[in-house]
Amino acid sequence: MYGQGMSLRFGVLGLLAEEPLHGYEVKTRFEEMLGGTWKVNIGSVYQVLQRLERDGLVEATGDRGDRGRQAYRATVAGISGLTEWLEDPDSQPQLLREDFYVRLLLLGRQPNGHLARLLDRQRRVYLQRMRDLADQEKIARERGRPQVALLFKGGQLHTEAELKFLDAVVDEMGKE
Repeated sequence: MYGQGMSLRFGVLGLLAEEPLHGYEVKTRFEEMLGGTWKVNIGSVYQVLQRLERDGLVEATGDRGDRGRQAYRATVAGISGLTEWLEDPDSQPQLLREDFYVRLLLLGRQPNGHLARLLDRQRRVYLQRMRDLADQEKIARERGRPQVALLFKGGQLHTEAELKFLDAVVDEMGKE
């Protein structure tokens, strides 16, 4: 139902449904919520806030903090829209729109060994990602942040699937 790329929009809305915040607080809390895996440009946060306000999903509180920053809060319509989005399953993952797949298809059309080199380099990237995600999961658990640890565990499982896909590509190449 919702377009892709809505995570930041609804992440901001979700934080504002918890309590009124100004833009920099939204940025900081969003990044903390995701365990530092997604760094957000403050300009993007303010663009999202402007669109949410334009759409009637958030409103300015009229309360400016000690630095003159405008705080925002979710409206009733915003909370309703957030609830609907939270309950809507992700029916169109972007998995097949990654750059790697385009490279794979283009290099597969070339007669030289570029594809094998790409697969080898990609495998090393995925293996390093697995190590990094495992380290991050451990740190999150040690800090008592089980939900963030699950985010890193999910990343590991996705990366494991990518490694299996590379194996399937290599197997298929061996048949040619």
